[in-house]
Amino acid sequence: MELADRLEELGAEIELFVCRPPTLLGDLVLFGLATDVLETAEAVLNTAVSGLPHKAYANARLAFEGAQNLLALSTHEDYPAAGARAWVYFESKSAKWRASRRAQHHQADTGSAEKWLDQRVGQMAGIWDSVCPGKSALLFDAVKLVRKTGKKPPDNWLHENMADREDRAYAMFAARGSREMSGHTAELSKMMYAVLCHETHSHPRLDSFGLVSGHREGVLRVDRLPRDLSQARHAVTSGTELAVWDAALALRWQRSGAV
Repeated sequence: MELADRLEELGAEIELFVCRPPTLLGDLVLFGLATDVLETAEAVLNTAVSGLPHKAYANARLAFEGAQNLLALSTHEDYPAAGARAWVYFESKSAKWRASRRAQHHQADTGSAEKWLDQRVGQMAGIWDSVCPGKSALLFDAVKLVRKTGKKPPDNWLHENMADREDRAYAMFAARGSREMSGHTAELSKMMYAVLCHETHSHPRLDSFGLVSGHREGVLRVDRLPRDLSQARHAVTSGTELAVWDAALALRWQRSGAV
């Protein structure tokens, strides 16, 4: 299936997805991540058809990482608690950034990141309890856990290897009878992510240039070599296609328990 078709599939899943009171926070995180993957993948598609397809690698990696988070959360063994933990983790990141920005601009009543987070948690606790009484306990437990494990590597909301969680999700989908799953899916995912990581690190790409002797002795001219645009176009669209597919599967899994 082409990337454009996968984007339509994910868009349809987002339209069908609704937030359920008992799992409100996890559902909100899924919805937000899926929307980000959709928009980022659309940017990849637009850049891929331009004359600079290799400049889509950064967005392809962003979509890939978003899809990994979606799979890890959607298939977590304790989805309600994991959803609360993910929500707090991402909100804490935003709180730290917001407090830092206000402090840099010497704005009054900047407050600490903890204060910003406590305000957001208090607001969400009231909302969650209003639609599902007692559920805010999960939220407050998540706050304690996130603050306790804040600096533990790796830096993600689970502090686990997301590739392992991705493998687990694929195994669950295959056990449920997904015809598209194969034993090579997880390995293919890891290979694609390695390529995306390599291409999104700043480096001079010395193999893209050649040295040509100049007219004067001791002078060299640097020539830019032709780039294989078709190879870059294939790499960014293939990696993003897999990410978009994963995102659609993650939403469908939580929405219907099917793949």
